[in-house]
Amino acid sequence: MKREVTKITEGLPGAEGPVFDRDGRFFMVWPGQGQVLEILEGGEKVEICNTGGIPAGLQVDPDNVIWIADMKRGILKTTREGELTAVVETYEGLPIRGCNDVYFDGQGNLYFSAPVGSNADDALGEVYVRLTDGSVHRLDDGYKFSNGLAVTDDDKTLIVAETYTKSLWAYDVSEPGTAKNKRLFAKVPGDDEGGPDGMDFDEAGNLLVAHWAGSSVDAFTPDGELLERVEMPFERTTNVHFGGEDDAWVYVTAGTPGELWEFKWDRPGQKQFCER
Repeated sequence: MKREVTKITEGLPGAEGPVFDRDGRFFMVWPGQGQVLEILEGGEKVEICNTGGIPAGLQVDPDNVIWIADMKRGILKTTREGELTAVVETYEGLPIRGCNDVYFDGQGNLYFSAPVGSNADDALGEVYVRLTDGSVHRLDDGYKFSNGLAVTDDDKTLIVAETYTKSLWAYDVSEPGTAKNKRLFAKVPGDDEGGPDGMDFDEAGNLLVAHWAGSSVDAFTPDGELLERVEMPFERTTNVHFGGEDDAWVYVTAGTPGELWEFKWDRPGQKQFCER
Protein backbone atom coordinates (compact mmCIF):
# COMPACT_ATOMS: atom_id res chain seq x y z
CA MET A 1 0.00 0.00 0.00
CA LYS A 2 1.36 3.40 -0.99
CA ARG A 3 0.68 6.04 1.64
CA GLU A 4 0.86 9.77 1.09
CA VAL A 5 3.68 11.37 3.08
CA THR A 6 3.86 15.13 3.64
CA LYS A 7 6.82 17.28 4.62
CA ILE A 8 6.28 19.52 7.65
CA THR A 9 9.63 21.25 8.04
CA GLU A 10 13.16 21.12 6.64
CA GLY A 11 16.50 22.90 6.90
CA LEU A 12 18.11 20.86 9.67
CA PRO A 13 21.41 19.01 9.15
CA GLY A 14 19.95 16.23 11.31
CA ALA A 15 16.64 15.46 13.05
CA GLU A 16 15.50 12.94 15.68
CA GLY A 17 13.38 12.51 18.80
CA PRO A 18 9.85 13.55 17.76
CA VAL A 19 7.37 13.78 20.66
CA PHE A 20 4.11 15.50 21.64
CA ASP A 21 3.42 16.83 25.11
CA ARG A 22 0.10 16.75 26.99
CA ASP A 23 -0.99 20.03 25.40
CA GLY A 24 -0.35 18.90 21.84
CA ARG A 25 2.87 20.87 21.42
CA PHE A 26 5.42 19.11 19.25
CA PHE A 27 9.16 18.80 19.94
CA MET A 28 12.19 17.23 18.27
CA VAL A 29 15.98 17.54 18.41
CA TRP A 30 18.74 18.82 16.18
CA PRO A 31 21.57 16.62 17.50
CA GLY A 32 24.56 18.32 15.87
CA GLN A 33 23.69 21.68 17.40
CA GLY A 34 22.56 20.40 20.80
CA GLN A 35 19.08 21.84 20.34
CA VAL A 36 15.69 20.74 21.61
CA LEU A 37 13.20 22.43 19.31
CA GLU A 38 9.48 23.11 19.32
CA ILE A 39 7.92 22.89 15.86
CA LEU A 40 5.11 25.40 15.44
CA GLU A 41 2.26 25.32 12.96
CA GLY A 42 3.68 26.04 9.53
CA GLY A 43 7.00 24.39 10.36
CA GLU A 44 8.65 27.24 12.28
CA LYS A 45 11.37 26.01 14.68
CA VAL A 46 11.88 27.51 18.15
CA GLU A 47 14.72 26.47 20.47
CA ILE A 48 13.54 25.31 23.91
CA CYS A 49 17.01 24.58 25.26
CA ASN A 50 20.52 23.60 24.25
CA THR A 51 22.05 20.65 26.07
CA GLY A 52 25.62 21.45 25.05
CA GLY A 53 25.84 17.83 23.94
CA ILE A 54 24.19 15.62 21.30
CA PRO A 55 20.49 15.13 22.10
CA ALA A 56 19.03 12.15 20.23
CA GLY A 57 15.75 11.07 21.87
CA LEU A 58 12.84 12.68 23.73
CA GLN A 59 9.93 11.58 25.92
CA VAL A 60 7.40 13.57 27.98
CA ASP A 61 6.10 12.81 31.47
CA PRO A 62 2.66 13.65 32.97
CA ASP A 63 4.00 16.96 34.30
CA ASN A 64 4.95 18.03 30.75
CA VAL A 65 8.64 17.73 31.58
CA ILE A 66 10.70 16.70 28.54
CA TRP A 67 13.21 13.89 29.12
CA ILE A 68 16.26 13.81 26.84
CA ALA A 69 18.67 11.06 25.82
CA ASP A 70 21.97 12.81 25.04
CA MET A 71 24.91 11.02 23.42
CA LYS A 72 27.40 13.08 25.44
CA ARG A 73 25.62 13.96 28.65
CA GLY A 74 23.38 10.98 29.48
CA ILE A 75 19.76 11.45 30.59
CA LEU A 76 18.58 15.02 31.10
CA LYS A 77 15.24 16.70 31.55
CA THR A 78 13.96 20.16 30.76
CA THR A 79 10.86 22.19 31.36
CA ARG A 80 9.26 23.76 28.32
CA GLU A 81 10.79 27.02 29.52
CA GLY A 82 14.28 25.55 29.08
CA GLU A 83 15.25 24.76 32.69
CA LEU A 84 17.71 21.89 32.16
CA THR A 85 18.58 19.26 34.80
CA ALA A 86 21.00 16.30 34.61
CA VAL A 87 19.35 13.04 35.78
CA VAL A 88 21.63 10.09 34.88
CA GLU A 89 25.30 10.63 34.05
CA THR A 90 27.06 7.53 35.44
CA TYR A 91 26.50 3.88 36.24
CA GLU A 92 28.51 2.16 38.97
CA GLY A 93 30.78 5.19 39.12
CA LEU A 94 31.61 5.26 35.39
CA PRO A 95 30.19 7.50 32.65
CA ILE A 96 27.34 5.89 30.75
CA ARG A 97 28.19 5.01 27.14
CA GLY A 98 26.14 7.86 25.68
CA CYS A 99 22.35 7.76 25.44
CA ASN A 100 20.49 7.44 22.16
CA ASP A 101 16.80 6.83 22.80
CA VAL A 102 14.32 6.80 25.68
CA TYR A 103 10.88 5.28 26.33
CA PHE A 104 8.58 5.42 29.36
CA ASP A 105 6.48 2.42 30.31
CA GLY A 106 3.00 3.00 31.72
CA GLN A 107 4.29 3.29 35.29
CA GLY A 108 6.96 5.90 34.62
CA ASN A 109 10.02 3.68 34.44
CA LEU A 110 12.39 5.09 31.81
CA TYR A 111 14.14 2.65 29.45
CA PHE A 112 17.12 3.95 27.48
CA SER A 113 19.82 2.75 25.10
CA ALA A 114 23.53 3.57 25.42
CA PRO A 115 25.40 2.67 22.21
CA VAL A 116 28.42 4.97 22.04
CA GLY A 117 31.51 3.11 20.85
CA SER A 118 29.56 0.22 19.34
CA ASN A 119 29.36 -0.54 15.63
CA ALA A 120 29.21 -3.50 13.22
CA ASP A 121 32.42 -4.93 14.70
CA ASP A 122 32.28 -3.83 18.34
CA ALA A 123 29.34 -5.12 20.40
CA LEU A 124 29.50 -2.55 23.19
CA GLY A 125 25.95 -1.21 23.18
CA GLU A 126 23.92 -1.35 26.39
CA VAL A 127 20.31 -1.06 27.56
CA TYR A 128 19.26 0.47 30.90
CA VAL A 129 16.18 1.38 32.89
CA ARG A 130 15.74 4.16 35.44
CA LEU A 131 13.02 3.13 37.87
CA THR A 132 10.55 5.52 39.46
CA ASP A 133 12.55 5.37 42.70
CA GLY A 134 15.53 6.88 40.86
CA SER A 135 17.66 3.71 40.78
CA VAL A 136 19.33 2.74 37.50
CA HIS A 137 19.76 -0.84 36.29
CA ARG A 138 21.69 -2.21 33.32
CA LEU A 139 19.39 -4.71 31.61
CA ASP A 140 21.71 -6.04 28.91
CA ASP A 141 24.84 -5.34 26.89
CA GLY A 142 26.71 -6.77 23.89
CA TYR A 143 24.77 -4.82 21.26
CA LYS A 144 26.13 -3.80 17.89
CA PHE A 145 24.57 -0.37 18.42
CA SER A 146 21.56 -0.49 20.72
CA ASN A 147 19.17 2.10 19.35
CA GLY A 148 15.40 2.63 19.50
CA LEU A 149 13.29 0.85 22.10
CA ALA A 150 9.65 0.56 23.17
CA VAL A 151 7.51 -1.20 25.78
CA THR A 152 4.16 -2.85 25.10
CA ASP A 153 0.95 -1.41 26.52
CA ASP A 154 0.83 -4.01 29.32
CA ASP A 155 4.44 -3.18 30.33
CA LYS A 156 5.40 -6.85 29.96
CA THR A 157 7.55 -6.80 26.81
CA LEU A 158 10.52 -4.62 25.90
CA ILE A 159 11.66 -4.33 22.27
CA VAL A 160 15.20 -3.09 21.50
CA ALA A 161 16.65 -2.25 18.08
CA GLU A 162 20.15 -3.45 17.18
CA THR A 163 20.95 -1.36 14.14
CA TYR A 164 23.99 -3.09 12.67
CA THR A 165 22.39 -6.56 12.68
CA LYS A 166 18.98 -5.33 11.41
CA SER A 167 17.48 -7.00 14.48
CA LEU A 168 14.62 -6.24 16.85
CA TRP A 169 15.03 -8.10 20.16
CA ALA A 170 12.26 -8.84 22.64
CA TYR A 171 12.55 -9.31 26.41
CA ASP A 172 10.05 -10.37 29.07
CA VAL A 173 9.64 -7.76 31.80
CA SER A 174 8.20 -9.64 34.78
CA GLU A 175 8.81 -6.67 37.06
CA PRO A 176 10.45 -3.27 36.66
CA GLY A 177 14.22 -3.49 36.56
CA THR A 178 14.30 -6.93 34.92
CA ALA A 179 14.54 -8.05 31.30
CA LYS A 180 14.72 -11.79 30.60
CA ASN A 181 14.24 -14.35 27.83
CA LYS A 182 15.94 -12.34 25.06
CA ARG A 183 14.71 -13.52 21.69
CA LEU A 184 14.57 -12.29 18.11
CA PHE A 185 11.30 -10.47 17.48
CA ALA A 186 11.95 -9.54 13.83
CA LYS A 187 14.49 -8.30 11.33
CA VAL A 188 13.93 -5.29 9.10
CA PRO A 189 13.93 -6.33 5.43
CA GLY A 190 16.15 -5.28 2.54
CA ASP A 191 19.76 -5.40 1.40
CA ASP A 192 20.64 -1.86 2.53
CA GLU A 193 23.44 -1.27 5.02
CA GLY A 194 21.12 0.25 7.58
CA GLY A 195 18.86 -1.15 10.27
CA PRO A 196 16.16 -0.33 12.84
CA ASP A 197 16.22 3.01 14.63
CA GLY A 198 13.37 4.63 16.60
CA MET A 199 9.98 2.93 17.03
CA ASP A 200 6.47 3.27 18.41
CA PHE A 201 3.45 0.97 18.92
CA ASP A 202 -0.07 1.55 17.66
CA GLU A 203 -3.08 0.72 19.85
CA ALA A 204 -3.36 -2.77 18.32
CA GLY A 205 0.22 -3.63 19.30
CA ASN A 206 1.69 -3.26 15.83
CA LEU A 207 5.23 -1.88 15.98
CA LEU A 208 6.26 0.86 13.55
CA VAL A 209 10.03 1.06 13.11
CA ALA A 210 12.14 3.74 11.42
CA HIS A 211 14.45 1.91 9.01
CA TRP A 212 17.67 3.91 8.94
CA ALA A 213 19.22 3.82 5.44
CA GLY A 214 16.22 1.80 4.26
CA SER A 215 13.98 4.68 3.08
CA SER A 216 10.99 3.27 4.96
CA VAL A 217 8.97 2.85 8.10
CA ASP A 218 8.49 -0.89 8.61
CA ALA A 219 5.40 -2.07 10.49
CA PHE A 220 5.31 -5.43 12.31
CA THR A 221 2.41 -7.33 13.88
CA PRO A 222 2.51 -8.20 17.60
CA ASP A 223 3.94 -11.57 16.53
CA GLY A 224 6.83 -9.97 14.63
CA GLU A 225 5.51 -10.55 11.11
CA LEU A 226 6.11 -7.79 8.57
CA LEU A 227 2.77 -6.03 8.09
CA GLU A 228 3.67 -3.16 5.77
CA ARG A 229 6.54 -1.02 4.50
CA VAL A 230 5.72 2.68 4.24
CA GLU A 231 8.07 4.20 1.68
CA MET A 232 9.78 7.47 2.57
CA PRO A 233 11.16 9.97 0.00
CA PHE A 234 14.53 10.04 1.77
CA GLU A 235 17.09 7.48 2.87
CA ARG A 236 17.91 7.94 6.53
CA THR A 237 14.72 7.51 8.56
CA THR A 238 15.59 8.09 12.21
CA ASN A 239 12.46 8.05 14.37
CA VAL A 240 8.67 7.86 14.52
CA HIS A 241 5.99 9.11 16.93
CA PHE A 242 2.19 9.04 16.92
CA GLY A 243 0.11 12.18 17.36
CA GLY A 244 -2.03 14.72 15.56
CA GLU A 245 -5.75 14.36 14.79
CA ASP A 246 -7.22 11.26 16.47
CA ASP A 247 -3.63 10.40 17.46
CA ALA A 248 -3.44 8.44 14.19
CA TRP A 249 -0.75 10.39 12.36
CA VAL A 250 2.83 9.16 12.32
CA TYR A 251 5.53 11.82 12.52
CA VAL A 252 8.80 10.75 10.95
CA THR A 253 12.20 12.41 11.30
CA ALA A 254 14.77 12.27 8.51
CA GLY A 255 18.42 12.31 9.49
CA THR A 256 19.83 13.28 6.10
CA PRO A 257 18.60 15.78 5.14
CA GLY A 258 17.16 16.92 8.46
CA GLU A 259 13.41 17.03 7.92
CA LEU A 260 10.08 16.16 9.54
CA TRP A 261 7.34 14.29 7.64
CA GLU A 262 3.93 12.82 8.47
CA PHE A 263 1.55 10.16 7.19
CA LYS A 264 -1.86 8.84 8.24
CA TRP A 265 -1.99 5.42 9.91
CA ASP A 266 -5.00 3.09 10.20
CA ARG A 267 -5.46 3.49 13.95
CA PRO A 268 -4.22 5.61 16.87
CA GLY A 269 -0.89 5.10 18.56
CA GLN A 270 -0.42 3.35 21.87
CA LYS A 271 -1.03 5.75 24.73
CA GLN A 272 2.15 7.26 26.13
CA PHE A 273 2.99 7.62 29.82
CA CYS A 274 1.92 11.28 29.80
CA GLU A 275 -1.50 10.30 28.38
CA ARG A 276 -2.44 7.54 30.84
